[in-house]
Amino acid sequence: MRNTKQLSLLATNTVRHEGPQRLFLSDFLVSLSLRGILGSLYNYCKIGRGSILALILIPLIMGCSDQTEKSSDTEAGYIVNGVLSNSSGETIFLDLLTSTSQIPVDSATLNENGEFSFSGHADNMNFYRVRLSQNNFFNILLDNSERLSITGDAKNLYYTYEVRGSQESNSMFEFNKYIRSFSMTIDSLRNALNKFGGQPNFDSANASINNSYMDLMAGKSDFVKKFIDSHSGSFSLLVAVENLNPQEDVAYYIKVDKDLMAAHPNSEYVRNFHAKIVQFSRLAVGSEAPQLLLNNPNGQTISLSSLRGKVVLIDFWASWCKPCRFENPNVVKIYNEFHDKGFEIYGVSLDRQKQAWVTAIQQDGLEWIHVSDLGFWQSAAVKLYDINSIPQTYLIDEEGIIIAKGLRSPALKAKLTEIFGDA
Repeated sequence: MRNTKQLSLLATNTVRHEGPQRLFLSDFLVSLSLRGILGSLYNYCKIGRGSILALILIPLIMGCSDQTEKSSDTEAGYIVNGVLSNSSGETIFLDLLTSTSQIPVDSATLNENGEFSFSGHADNMNFYRVRLSQNNFFNILLDNSERLSITGDAKNLYYTYEVRGSQESNSMFEFNKYIRSFSMTIDSLRNALNKFGGQPNFDSANASINNSYMDLMAGKSDFVKKFIDSHSGSFSLLVAVENLNPQEDVAYYIKVDKDLMAAHPNSEYVRNFHAKIVQFSRLAVGSEAPQLLLNNPNGQTISLSSLRGKVVLIDFWASWCKPCRFENPNVVKIYNEFHDKGFEIYGVSLDRQKQAWVTAIQQDGLEWIHVSDLGFWQSAAVKLYDINSIPQTYLIDEEGIIIAKGLRSPALKAKLTEIFGDA
């Protein structure tokens, strides 16, 4: 069923934490960060590792051969030839993308015709970034078999570059070409809505544009799934799967894992992806919710398992998370409707300061169970439940089995009505 909840494109509902553990598949492999474009459309507070694949690929350790020197034998390594219009002698860089950073491995000066070339060794398939600056770049796949031809506009690489090469490189470009077109359309929707800001007809415009947005999101999901189905075993699937919801599309994560393990069992990318899929699967619907032992504001330890016999919503939130606070009044209504029927909430705060946590509980009238280790994003519960954005929820049944994830108030009420009947 299509989500009909309105999303105001003007609202800013994303809070990011840029920490030292920031990983590359959210910002490096997706050639243009959708979250940079769509940040106002995501009703989550995010940390730097808060993309979907960051949930899956921690840590990603890549093995590669020495690539700090150009190969003198071009037959034994990759060759990248390119020509860029609107250039003026800039230096262009080739960076290897690692789990935590990008490592320069080559550079060249564009000649008067905008031409450049890179050559080197990459015994294994790796992800690289071609950049003129940190904000003007695109990403490619390279191994020793690659003979790549690149064209583009030096003033705007991402939206103009074209790549011809191996099947892997062509697949990567095919997917990124769709995503950049999608991104431009979303940006146009946001700009269109900006024109209605403060106007009497804003609500109707927001509703109309929201419907267009939801149609686009559904179309993107269909495209990604068809791409995965038709590119079995391609490394580009690591980028494609980033664009699916792991809560709703877990089958596709498992499919990508299976396909890549069959095609590239010795790849460090694939082995680490597989390891994280295994970890991710332990939190799938039907699995037993991991035990939590945390203190309430009075210092009393309350275990999640002590609530067996009740349907429990594990609610990850924080006093500083605006989307969480915005959602709280709706959750209060649902709690009051179903609490007497056997519904409980186990609120896990990612706060750092006790007073801010307690004050938010009082201000929002949250009468359910509250616990925290005041560990912020380093909380043990964050790691245990793979939390990369808040608000985030897990709904568990009377036996402690996960029956739903990521439910916001309308879906939560519908699920509880299904379980308990009308309030």
